[in-house]
Parts: sequence; C-alpha cells; structure tokens
Amino acid sequence: MIKFVATCPITDAQKEFSSNDDYFSCRDELKCNDCSISPHVCLVRERALAKVIFSLYTKEDIVRRLFIHESSPCWRGISMWLKNNSSNYTGSGYFPNSKFGVVVNGLKNEDLENQTFEDAVFDLVIHLDVMEHLFHPFKALNEIWRTLKVNGHCIFAAPTYPEKQNSEQVAFVEDGELRVIGDPEYHGNPQNSEGSLVTWRYGYDLPQLITRNTKFKNVEVRRWQSMDDAIMGIMTEIYILRK
Repeated sequence: MIKFVATCPITDAQKEFSSNDDYFSCRDELKCNDCSISPHVCLVRERALAKVIFSLYTKEDIVRRLFIHESSPCWRGISMWLKNNSSNYTGSGYFPNSKFGVVVNGLKNEDLENQTFEDAVFDLVIHLDVMEHLFHPFKALNEIWRTLKVNGHCIFAAPTYPEKQNSEQVAFVEDGELRVIGDPEYHGNPQNSEGSLVTWRYGYDLPQLITRNTKFKNVEVRRWQSMDDAIMGIMTEIYILRK
C-alpha cells in the first residue's frame, strides 16, 4: 500500500490518494480517499480528462458558455463536476429498447453511431471508455464531428494497450449475428448492470486509424506519470480531436 497527497485536477484541492500497487500497473487502482463532489472516488482517467479539459477551457467558460455533450457518464469525478456546474451540459446514454432522442433515466437516449442531435451544436464532446464498446467507433467519431461547432473538441479516453502496436476488432455483428474472437470480455456500464461487451482492443495506431477513417485530421495524445496530479500508471492516454 502506498499513500500520498496530491492536488486533484478536478477540485484543485489537496487530497490523499492510495494504491495497493506501488507500480500502478492496475488501471483503476490509484484512488482518491476523500472525494468532495460525489460519494464515489474518482479514477485516474477521470482526473486525466479533467486536466486536459481545464487546460483548453477556463472554468468560467465551462460554467457559462460551452455547450457540452458527455456520453455514458459515471456520476463521480469530472462527470459530476460538469453536471453540477455547467449550465449547458447534456448527458447521454444508450438504451436500445427505448426510442432514441428521448430522455431515459435522466439521460438523452443516443446511439453514438446514429445521433439525433442537430449539426454543430456542441463546443465539447467527451466520453470515457466508450470507444472500445462500439462496433463502428469511427462512424461514431464522424457523428461527433458533425455535432461539433467549428473549433470544438472531442476529448476521450480509451484503453490503449502498451504492448499493442496495432488495434484489433474482437467482436462483430455479421448478418445479424454476434461473432466474438476469443473469450468475450465485459466492462462495467453505468447504465447497464450486465456490463458492456468489449468490441475493440486499441493499440498505439489509434491516432492513425482516426485520421484515416474520420473527418478529424489531427489527433493529440497526452499521457502522464505525475504524482502532483495523481495521474499515474498504464492506460492514462487522453485523445484530443479538434474540428
């Protein structure tokens, strides 16, 4: 067990963080022991996302000016901060048994690959660990490009395996049937207790795939090993796309 004090990028407050793994090799291990904005501790990728957002936009702009869409929020960390503070925040979830475009459980029901939003309505679109559960992630990114205003950003996290150079799709729908390569893997889903099937495992070629397959032609990737911000370990990458 290791414990240390760092400045939370979300709250700017000094917090105690702890990990059972001194090498931070588990992606969700390094946690805040005292989150003041939600009953659940935030994760490393949520702090990393906040650090990027606040480097690109002032908190005053976020609160008063920006129109923000977040897909599949977990109500903790940066998601809770945005929901509580932004006057133009829209959270969406995926509820395939309900009509798309309506509100379900407090979230706009959206299929990211076929969104109901109009063109050029958002300044910022964010999502954490959504891309690896889409059958057609680049179609979803093109839809996000459509909904962004000029100079708007899409900022997201997706598990990027440090040992992988090439991304691979591991689940497909073919002729209406699901096909999975290897053993199926499921991750937690804040809107579905059964979890979400992993469809892609991303490698370091993800930026190249984005520029080849979407209208986004510039991709910035940031990652850290920072005790000051409590952003450490593997898979800390945040992807920044600008329209």
